[in-house]
Parts: sequence; structure tokens; C-alpha cells
Amino acid sequence: MNKYIIDTNVLIDFNDSLPMDVYITQWKMIGENIESGKIIICEAVFNEIKKSVELKLWLEKYKKLIEPCYSDKVLIEAKVIINDYPKLIDINNPSDQSDPYIIALAKLNRFTVLTNEKYSVGSKKTRIPFICKEMSIKCINTHEFYRIENWKF
Repeated sequence: MNKYIIDTNVLIDFNDSLPMDVYITQWKMIGENIESGKIIICEAVFNEIKKSVELKLWLEKYKKLIEPCYSDKVLIEAKVIINDYPKLIDINNPSDQSDPYIIALAKLNRFTVLTNEKYSVGSKKTRIPFICKEMSIKCINTHEFYRIENWKF
């Protein structure tokens, strides 16, 4: 079974463009995949969700299933990633710090990273898809996920 570790932007994009009260089936499918362990939400992503009360409340249902990311093994790997790619995080923005943990967990557990970030080189911020490619970690966007998992709406 493929396992996907989800970036914060995917959840925020879903919440912004696919309201829970309208896209009930999609949100139900996401929840079922969290429960089955196919979609992984790490602790750092959970902590990043602050602006959307509705999304935070929805995620609370799955709090027991949140993947811990502050263990020694993950912290060491995340530190290596930050040292290699210092522009991955903005030290002045404490609410944007989950990327190294997502990548570290993907590397350590062979998860596929699910993000809507675009692959880019030379921008102000180093993006997840670039680092995943450099580290040979599979990284896909939402549409690729839908196709791979055969989700139809």
C-alpha cells in the first residue's frame, strides 16, 4: 500500500477551494484514508493549521493518528535537511516550519510526499519537490494522487 505524507498546503487548498459542507464525499475519503494509514498527517502539519478553525476542528477527529515528528531520529534527519537546504524554512515565520519534518518522515519511512508546491530552483525558498528529487523521494501533487488512487468525483 502506498503511504502519503501530506503537506499543510494540500489541506489548506482543499479547505479553501473544496468546502467541507459541499464536498462531503472528498472529505470523507480523506478521513477514511487517514484512518487506514494511507494518508499521514505529521504533528508539525497539525500544528501549522491555525487560521482555519473549521479545518483544525476536522483534524482534531484524527489527532490520535497524527504521526509524531519530534523524535530523535526525525529531528536529526530534519536538521540534516535544513543544513543542506537552509532556504527550506523561513526562520522569521514560525508557522511555516513543517517542510523538513515532512521530508524527513518521507525519507525514513519511504512515504510519498503529497504537496501542491511547484518544483522550482533559484527562488527565495527551496521547495519540497526540488528537495525530494535531490533526495530520491517520490513527490506528487493532488491531481497525481487522485489518478494514482483512482479517486473520481
